[in-house]
Amino acid sequence: MHEFNFIERFTPLSLSLLLFFSTALSANEELIASGEQQALVCKACHQVEPDGIAVVGPPLWGLADRNIASFGGFNYSKSLKQHQGRWDAEKLDAFLKSPATFAPDTNMVFPGVEDPGARAAIIAWLASKNPVRPIWTTSSAGAPIKSVGDGILEPGENMELVAAVCSACHSLHLVVQQGLSKDSWEETLEWMVDEQGMDELDPDEHEAVLVYLSTHYGL
Repeated sequence: MHEFNFIERFTPLSLSLLLFFSTALSANEELIASGEQQALVCKACHQVEPDGIAVVGPPLWGLADRNIASFGGFNYSKSLKQHQGRWDAEKLDAFLKSPATFAPDTNMVFPGVEDPGARAAIIAWLASKNPVRPIWTTSSAGAPIKSVGDGILEPGENMELVAAVCSACHSLHLVVQQGLSKDSWEETLEWMVDEQGMDELDPDEHEAVLVYLSTHYGL
């Protein structure tokens, strides 16, 4: 009579479960990492640290723990304040797709994220910016994620950075219509900071943006 060996039966099951959860965790972390890259455009106007404050927009840390349009002291639009309850994946997906459709009188000039895979990645990244991570998933969580600026800007080093910086305030199609010298691009960036409310870039990012723009859209 064969003696039942609990360890023999249990070990393969344990290894299978461990492999499953490890694979799922790895995939989610990869999605979050992609979301952080895609969310460079968000960081142009929002702080993401636990002690973040409202600047151009309210901070994004702890978004899952507060009601929509409820960060103290920030002047939200009337239509955004009409949305009830807390943010979830479905509401975030609709907002990221088209802020102006979700809240018609919003002051947020960002036109939105067209690619559903990119929105899913940003939502996964936003979920990681909470004391207790919510389960925010969308039907597009497994979709391919286009690089920021893909199909609009010329491929090249720092394309994603330029796309994030520029798309925070206007369409990337405006960029491709230009043809400026490096000095003129620098004057344009300074004008965007001084007159249009763009956050000043750190020196390395500033130079990287200038090199890309003058290389691909220069005289």
